[in-house]
Amino acid sequence: MRPHRGSVLIAALVVIAVLALVTVATLRLADISKGQSAKDARKLGQAACIDAARQYLISRLNVFNMASSVTFDQVISTEAGDRHIYSGHVRGQDAMGKFTGPVITSQPRPVYTGVSGGASSDNLDITNTLRASSGRVGTAYQVIVACSDPLAGDMELEFSLQFGL
Repeated sequence: MRPHRGSVLIAALVVIAVLALVTVATLRLADISKGQSAKDARKLGQAACIDAARQYLISRLNVFNMASSVTFDQVISTEAGDRHIYSGHVRGQDAMGKFTGPVITSQPRPVYTGVSGGASSDNLDITNTLRASSGRVGTAYQVIVACSDPLAGDMELEFSLQFGL
């Protein structure tokens, strides 16, 4: 008689179980990686959308030649749904993509010379402060633009720009 019958079967089952665990772990890691890459792609898309809103506002300034009254709300159709780029703060959306809540538009506001820049009277440098008295600087404005994407959500950007000579 042979006392070790079936020991190879037990070893084979252990090897199969280890391979199954390695396969499951690999598939879960691939799924996490896929989800993260999709999330990163949506973030990049939102960054491009908000930059498009910024550039659109600047182009409107060039057309209208009046910085204090530029507001907009544009719809951009994509395969995933409609994106909105608009001036103002982020607005909420319902499940159907309709904007909810009050529309908080934000027209460009002038930034006064004492508000921006960190230079004191002892240490004055024209690179970090606005000096209207120099005659070379136009009016500075604070502007808020936003982008609403059906997949990536909402994002807003607040920036300042100089308008005029």
